Amino acid sequence: MLIGPRLHEGTDGYLVVTPLEREGDGTTVLVNRGWISKKFKKQRDRPEGLPMGEVVVEGLLREPWKKNMFTPVNQPEKGEFYFPDVVQMASIVGSQAVWVEETMGMSREIA
Repeated sequence: MLIGPRLHEGTDGYLVVTPLEREGDGTTVLVNRGWISKKFKKQRDRPEGLPMGEVVVEGLLREPWKKNMFTPVNQPEKGEFYFPDVVQMASIVGSQAVWVEETMGMSREIA
């Protein structure tokens, strides 16, 4: 899911939020993977950012920011998210309402 638009150093873009299934008990959490430029909005334009298989994520559990009176209402049916409503987003992907801010890039687990 993409949250935005968000400016970063004067460039339009989005925050990328990915459901991540955890090893062991199989629970899924939402991971804020960071910012991407608007030109990479379509997944086909960022294949290197779509890891497959087992990955390791380092991150922090965070309380996401709240919607303010100027922020539009999310429209998930259109794929438009303007703020991270964790409960709403979790219900869409079937994950726990847990928000993790990724602190290091995803890496592939090597067996």
